[in-house]
Amino acid sequence: MVKASSAVPEGSLVYVREGSNAFLRTPSGWSRLLVPSTSNGRRGRGAQGTPNSDQHCQRLTPSGKRGTETSIPPCHPQLRLAALNVPLWGDMSGIRGADLQCYRQSQEAGLYGTFRAFLSAPSQDLLSIVKRTDRTLPIVNLKGQLLAKSWSSLFGGQSGAVLQGPIYSFNGRNVLADPLWPHRLAWHGSTPRGGHARRWDCQGWRSSGTAEGMAAALGEGRLLAGQRHNCSAPLAVLCIEVAFPYRHMW
Repeated sequence: MVKASSAVPEGSLVYVREGSNAFLRTPSGWSRLLVPSTSNGRRGRGAQGTPNSDQHCQRLTPSGKRGTETSIPPCHPQLRLAALNVPLWGDMSGIRGADLQCYRQSQEAGLYGTFRAFLSAPSQDLLSIVKRTDRTLPIVNLKGQLLAKSWSSLFGGQSGAVLQGPIYSFNGRNVLADPLWPHRLAWHGSTPRGGHARRWDCQGWRSSGTAEGMAAALGEGRLLAGQRHNCSAPLAVLCIEVAFPYRHMW
């Protein structure tokens, strides 16, 4: 299996009969997924021979890379919300530039799934970036703490649902407590119901001058509370996991 690693796409799941082990192909090699044993000593299996949905979730070190952790599927379907590692001005090279930073930093953090910027733009409404089938899933931070009961709940009122916990950056900083984010504000460029706030998006997230963008005071916990801020201010940029990537395992 090790010799064939280069020919196996990243994200592939392989089951090895000898030892009854499952392995996940990662950028650094193979990570073993542990399946808990039942009381009679045999490994717990689902009806179709796949791991049971109540299997233990843990972080494992990939083969050949000591000290590097790889994210293993969470126990229950959920979407993660995180912040970029540093605050940004309004010029992010457009919405695709912001999305690219979310993607790169999530990959560097060893997170599976696709993360996109928590922003509205002329080409997209914030509400629409999460898959319709996943909009009822709970929103959690990178420590697995519940932030909101669902993606849809964030857009139900004048300023959205109140977050129930802290937001962490991809490198583990608490955005509400770390001095790197002195303003405690996050860009979003959205209306309270997740639409694009025209004229208040730092010119499509390409301006760090006198234009203005909509931002939320994170200390108040409402992600879509509307406050206009000058695009020259460095504020937090949030990233949302747009689909739960492990549904096939349940």
